[in-house]
Amino acid sequence: MTRDTATPSRPTRRRGRWMAAFLCAASVAGAVLGPSATALAGRHGSTASAASVHHKAPTHPRAAERAARQAVRQLTRAGLPGAIALVRDHGRTATAAAGYADVAAKRPMTSSAHLRIGSNTKVFTATVVLQLVAEHRLRLDDTVQHLLPGIIHGGGRITVRRLLNHTSGLPAFEQDPASMAPYLRGDAGYYWSPRRLVALANSHARLFAPGTKFSYSNTNYFLLGLIIEKVTHHSYEQELNRRIITPLGLHDTRLPIRTLKIQNPAVHGYMLGRPGHAPRDITFGISPSTTWAAGALTSTVNDLARFDKALLTGRLLPKAQLAEMTKAGPFTVDPADRTKGYGLGLEKLTLCGVTMWGHTGSVLGTQTNAFTSADGSRQLVLATNADPDTWSAGQISAWLTASRTTLCVP
Repeated sequence: MTRDTATPSRPTRRRGRWMAAFLCAASVAGAVLGPSATALAGRHGSTASAASVHHKAPTHPRAAERAARQAVRQLTRAGLPGAIALVRDHGRTATAAAGYADVAAKRPMTSSAHLRIGSNTKVFTATVVLQLVAEHRLRLDDTVQHLLPGIIHGGGRITVRRLLNHTSGLPAFEQDPASMAPYLRGDAGYYWSPRRLVALANSHARLFAPGTKFSYSNTNYFLLGLIIEKVTHHSYEQELNRRIITPLGLHDTRLPIRTLKIQNPAVHGYMLGRPGHAPRDITFGISPSTTWAAGALTSTVNDLARFDKALLTGRLLPKAQLAEMTKAGPFTVDPADRTKGYGLGLEKLTLCGVTMWGHTGSVLGTQTNAFTSADGSRQLVLATNADPDTWSAGQISAWLTASRTTLCVP
């Protein structure tokens, strides 16, 4: 049995299933259709072009509410524990929730629930970096060696830009078994400092020469977090709060690093088992220090939508830096569908004929996708509390349908 609510408002590469469940990931090829890319070609694979669907934008006064309700019902009817959707259609915004935030306690999902947003954190990190560029405190062509001397081998060839768009060639530190060892031993609260995880990545061979290919890596965004701290002389969290969270009034957005807890009401994340088996709760199975500036933020769909709209409409960055952020490079465009690509911390896709920017986030049993049109008039935030690597084909199909439902209603 599921429960749904809708609240309209006026304008306003993995290493097995444990790794997939525990660590932050996003698929450029997938974007809003991230889970299909995950299932069909691997978490960071380049795949399918099915995202481009051309329909009219919703025009009925209550189309946003209907679309949001329908999306979450589709997901929970497919067997996902719970779902939340936010849809903005020009002057009207609606949120809806269905299913359970906590399966064991049978606590209903609500649209105001707090959840881990995974790699949507990267958009926040990239925004702070580009603010520092606008302030002339660093340059996109500054090298890691210049900013963080000696932290990695070959840092003189890796620029800030190459970290932002994942063309550095640095391997993902989570591919080193040592990164998971404490948690597999049962020490869920084990804390990794950012520099120690970067050192793990640095102990492995580079994937390619910097600037010649694309490979999604959380190591890049850990280095960016460290660069923010080096340039500002403040912690990464302080800069997030000062530059984004406080000015935008994102009261439900936080960075829990040394605690496994999420502010209430909290969404639990699950790994799904075989049909008829209870989902496995993995919400508190690993320290968020493993995702930090790459994926540790917790938030709500409303806060995430507010942030994305403020970013895309120029409230957080000057035009020059926003233009850089929304420009996909030659190695970051999906060859199977050139309407998709990766800018500087933002994924691009075309949905219903509308170009949108945002990110996908998968971490600790949650999947959250957030995309916004350049003028801020169209938005989609879609979240569920089940790790996409454990979805069935029917659940993947339901996610695709729900994604289209929210923005492609005739």
